[in-house]
Amino acid sequence: MVVLAGLNLGAVTALAVHGVTSAGPGTAGLLTWAGRTAGLFAETLVVAQVLLAARLPTLERSVGQDTLMRWHRSLGQLTLAVVLVHPLLLAAGYGGARVGGFFVQSWTLSTTYLSAAGGFLLIVTAAGLSVRTARRRLRYETWYAVHLTTYAAIFLAFGHQLSAGHDLSGSPIIAAWWKGQLVVAAGCLILFRVGLPLFRSLRHQLRVISVVAESPDVVSVHIGGRRLDALACDGGQFFVWRFLHPRGWWEAHPYSLSAAPSGDRLRITVRMVGDGTRQLAQLRPGTRIIAEGPYGVFTDARRTTRKVLLIGAGIGITPIRALLADLPLDVDVTLLHRVSDPAEAVLVEEIRALIEERGATARLIAGPRGDVHDPDRPLSPGHLRSLVPDVARRDVYLCGPPGFCWSTADALARLEVPADRIHHESFAM
Repeated sequence: MVVLAGLNLGAVTALAVHGVTSAGPGTAGLLTWAGRTAGLFAETLVVAQVLLAARLPTLERSVGQDTLMRWHRSLGQLTLAVVLVHPLLLAAGYGGARVGGFFVQSWTLSTTYLSAAGGFLLIVTAAGLSVRTARRRLRYETWYAVHLTTYAAIFLAFGHQLSAGHDLSGSPIIAAWWKGQLVVAAGCLILFRVGLPLFRSLRHQLRVISVVAESPDVVSVHIGGRRLDALACDGGQFFVWRFLHPRGWWEAHPYSLSAAPSGDRLRITVRMVGDGTRQLAQLRPGTRIIAEGPYGVFTDARRTTRKVLLIGAGIGITPIRALLADLPLDVDVTLLHRVSDPAEAVLVEEIRALIEERGATARLIAGPRGDVHDPDRPLSPGHLRSLVPDVARRDVYLCGPPGFCWSTADALARLEVPADRIHHESFAM
């Protein structure tokens, strides 16, 4: 990934230098050159976006899928900005740096280069709907469907650049490189997002065995198959699941394992908060499954000490429960389960049995979250110190809503828990 970024930077620099002499004189020429260069940078950023979302095993195992998605979102803001200024700068340059010429050229560009205009609109729409304030108002299924259109946008934009890109025509070698990196990015996407999940799912014959209600709004889906031990998944990891039923076969949702995997069984436990999750309760035994994964670094492999503090909030207790079963018996474990109401707690009996088996300590912390500035709120620095006096000498695993993880991680930092011992992972895509 770093090598590709370096090669792309070199190629863009070479093209930008070449483009200075061919863009024309004066302000109009400078704007034209800036517009063409912005288009080249947009292409490299889009390739990086695709690779970050391609589930490359080496990257995923190194930093975790949630970190890759954070990079993807952050890079998306820069990508959107460059995609927006590319046609605007070209219109200004082709229009002779005049207001009237800008509007005329904007219309000419949008009606002449239809593939580019289509790709531009799709990318801007998807990016706009991914802004946090807009994203919160959308159903996950709607956002997911819109986001899929960005793949079509990428191919439309690349087709435009290869056919109309002025700078690429000056160097057959760089033009070949430009095409090659698109092939590589598309190949990684197809291999790791489509090919490998299909191969694994067919090989292991993944299917629904049963659906069990854990509470009025939480269900566990028990999944069977052949030689599931060959999936090499650990407690705390997650898969991206696609259940092949008529109403939602095209949707993919990330759910963590809620039990350490056995040779022929997997299990996920999900709170029903949207259309996709509610459909899980109606799954029939035998329903086929395509699964991407396993993903995530929320595992015992990240542990650095013999003392561990596990903190799960709400449905975030599910990967905590799986991780608890995966930890060696000689590890000193304390578990804190945070819920608003004791009735919301799930997998309580399983967790109690695991805690008793290893002679560990567990606490159910129920009640309102309290004000963030209240020093006595649940899981504040003072509260954590009273519950786990040696917290600074432990590895801490956090799982729950983002706000909970951020506030609890901040409390742990105030208690001088080293940053490399605070492990929390969001598996929302």
